[in-house]
Amino acid sequence: MSRIRGMLPDEYGLLDEFLYQAIHTEPDEPRPPRSVTAGPALRAYVEGFGRTGDVAVCAEEGGEVVGAAWARLMRGYGFAGDGVPELAVSVLPGHRGHGVGTALLSSLIERCSELGHPALSLSVQRSNPAVRLYERLGFREVSGDDGEAVMALPLGGRDQGARGGSPFERSRAAALRVLTAPGLAGKAYLQGGLVPWVASGRDSGRRHGDVDVSVRLGDMPAVRAWLAAEDLYDPALDSLSLGCNEGHGDFGAHAVVDGVLVSFCPLYFENGELHQRNAALAATDGFDALLEATVPGVAEGDLFEVRALSGGAVIGCAALEAVRAAKVASGREKDAHDIAEIDRLGYDPACYARVASAYGAMRIACAAHGE
Repeated sequence: MSRIRGMLPDEYGLLDEFLYQAIHTEPDEPRPPRSVTAGPALRAYVEGFGRTGDVAVCAEEGGEVVGAAWARLMRGYGFAGDGVPELAVSVLPGHRGHGVGTALLSSLIERCSELGHPALSLSVQRSNPAVRLYERLGFREVSGDDGEAVMALPLGGRDQGARGGSPFERSRAAALRVLTAPGLAGKAYLQGGLVPWVASGRDSGRRHGDVDVSVRLGDMPAVRAWLAAEDLYDPALDSLSLGCNEGHGDFGAHAVVDGVLVSFCPLYFENGELHQRNAALAATDGFDALLEATVPGVAEGDLFEVRALSGGAVIGCAALEAVRAAKVASGREKDAHDIAEIDRLGYDPACYARVASAYGAMRIACAAHGE
């Protein structure tokens, strides 16, 4: 399984190979010479990559980068308008067909949305099977000719919709309603960027896309029972209702709590590994997918804690060391603010080192996706 992460500047040179691998050829056609990427039309996709506005994520397996998705503002084959970045995605032969491309695109879409881009575009040959993947993710044709289509995915709906984010106080209130609910207290653990701010009692000063809550796999029925009792349960936001979930595995549920999207993500430990599941839904993400992250060699005690807040509430939440490790691994600019708050609060360096090492070996797999 692959670990999806931000691409490091010293890895940008790999984009030359991924650009070449992204060139589509029919099964009976020979591959073009590698010199084809030296032409100005294709060089524009990678030359000098790392300038302001460039975004890249990669898939890593066994220490090797096996896939990449990147975007930049340019006038390439997939130009769809000023201010709309064009993307490219590529997975090395031998690693295709396992959901790596879907996971890469999902991560790139999230990052470009967070950066405030209005849309993403791409160019694809009509004969390329990847067209179906792009359609599943919400891309739609905006121009083209007989052989090639320009497709675009609006991101404005993500900024203003369910994952558009809520002010800190509203997100905090929704989180505390969940974490202190009689049926969920001790079973739900707050995750993500809200944790240090809820812990400190200070306003983060930013919007939060959703409230992430981890729940043991065996406690998910209690979550659904609570949602139903509070008239918050929506089958359309439940992973069990997804058409792609043929095995009926539990990848969690989402709910809108007091106007805030809350994601309930099941976890379990097996053979010394943490398995954290989540579902992307067409209603909130534009596509359906079942995702599972696996973190080897991590101790449960390093990941979670029970914390008493200044107002008297007692909640379960991710340990600050675990939140910091996840934020550092993501490499997103917005996470620096949360990391600074964790540093202000203080954390255990030894615990952080253990968790960071485990997260460094994390693998992410797409178990299934919608058609």
